[in-house]
Amino acid sequence: MLSRRFTLILAVLAIMAGSIAAIHLSSRDLGLLFGTSSEPAGSLLYSDFELNDVEEIIIEKIKDNRTRFLKREGVWQMTTPIRDRADYGILQTIIYAARHLRIEDSFKKKAITEEESGMRASASDTGPYQITLKGTDDQVLADFTLGRRSAWHRLDEKEERLLETFFVRPRERSLDDHIYVCSSPKKLTSSIRRILDRGLNLLRDHNPVLIDQKSVSDIRIRSDGREILLSRAPEQPSSWRMTKPLETRTKPEMVNGLIVGLSQIRAIRIHERNTITIPPRPPGAFLLQIELTSKGTGPNQPPSSSILTIEPPAPPEADTVLATSEERPGLVFELPRNPVAGGISLAQLPLKVDQLRDRTLANFEIASLKSMTIHQSTRTSLIHVFLGKDRTGRPRWTLQEGGQRSPANEAVVAKVLKALTRDEVVGFASNAPTSLSPYGLSPPTKRILLELEQGEPVDILFGRSPEGRCYAMKQGSSTVAEISPASYTSIATESHQWQDSLLMPFSIVDLSAMKIEHYPIKVPLGDPALTLKYKFLSEEWSARQYDEDVTSKLNKNRA
Repeated sequence: MLSRRFTLILAVLAIMAGSIAAIHLSSRDLGLLFGTSSEPAGSLLYSDFELNDVEEIIIEKIKDNRTRFLKREGVWQMTTPIRDRADYGILQTIIYAARHLRIEDSFKKKAITEEESGMRASASDTGPYQITLKGTDDQVLADFTLGRRSAWHRLDEKEERLLETFFVRPRERSLDDHIYVCSSPKKLTSSIRRILDRGLNLLRDHNPVLIDQKSVSDIRIRSDGREILLSRAPEQPSSWRMTKPLETRTKPEMVNGLIVGLSQIRAIRIHERNTITIPPRPPGAFLLQIELTSKGTGPNQPPSSSILTIEPPAPPEADTVLATSEERPGLVFELPRNPVAGGISLAQLPLKVDQLRDRTLANFEIASLKSMTIHQSTRTSLIHVFLGKDRTGRPRWTLQEGGQRSPANEAVVAKVLKALTRDEVVGFASNAPTSLSPYGLSPPTKRILLELEQGEPVDILFGRSPEGRCYAMKQGSSTVAEISPASYTSIATESHQWQDSLLMPFSIVDLSAMKIEHYPIKVPLGDPALTLKYKFLSEEWSARQYDEDVTSKLNKNRA
């Protein structure tokens, strides 16, 4: 008969076996009892979520230093410790880095001290960061403690550079038995640890205004008591016009550069409004004020405005200026006034009339041009160049003068169009001249009238001042522009300049044969002329002379 002690041992073993079986059936994992195995080197620590799945980020430095971010309608907002807009780019970088943590090595949790891994603050390390990423319905996507940077680096053989590594301890129960040495994806120039070591305050959005570049419809720039107004119509989103202080075309790349620059300019520091004093000034005596109006996103939604006010520098030679934004009234932004490395400053923004206005004499679709008429003050007859057809029916610029027509010099046509639509003016001499005589425009030295298929004709006057400077003015405009001498001389006014310079203008595609002979013909018998035949598609030549095939003697390069 079995002893009671032996029976008790069997009972305990049976209970243990049953417990293990229950755990295995419920979670398929015995790590709760025996510990988990480490994830293999080269794999990703987290791979079960996508970047857009993250709706909440919690970063905790020490027990009472907790920062929480929520994503609402695609915009990251800081909710703890204060409510403010967060830096979208940096938070997305943190998410990307967490999603692509690459395991380089691993240790049992007890095989390395917390001071060595940076899981506890020490004299040489400020301590760990606890990072939690959550999705919808409070689902935890990643939860780990980020320790110190390790001494080991991973070699990227393809790009021949070393990638930093750092210690990571997952906080999920299925992974928390090990501490991992991880590296950030090589796409990032800074590791996640370096980003956070700059300070959690930098996770706030340092852009004073949030801009949807496609929805901006009006831009007002106020400075020195003056105002510039730029507008674009909804049906022409790429066509900006300046309507104040004068009505004129704009330079699209400059206006787009202004919008992009405003969306990228970052404050060097952000101050709470109650912690800094803005020097008093008279009303309207700001250094600069920029108002952006954006159209509503919905059919019944009214447009919205955002105003950025920049205070005068104090002292006047200061490299930074203070600015306030109506979007975030509780903050004061310290913006770079002069160029800074790797960033945008106020000095780099196009904010002047002459920077924003178009600097070409005309702006039209060249394909819509029908004709050009050139007047010269010293000639009574006009030079008329129009788009006609050659003898094969193809479009061809044609010169008409004195009732006669001939092929026009298309190189001169190209020079004229380049001078009008591509060459930039040297400067703007006057926006409201009281007299045109000082510019040689009364009367003009020459004038060109462009007729278009659609729209009003383009009429431009040209003149030379007594000092020899060249000027141009578009009829209907009050602006006199100074142009370069090269642009001025490109407007040919002599008839011989417009005549085709080619002796026999034809298309090589149409060529089928040509005959070469010397005069006078001295050989009485046979045909001394060299007759060449050509096939354009196959580039084949054949030659005959004196009724013989001399193709073998033909130099095809010369032909």
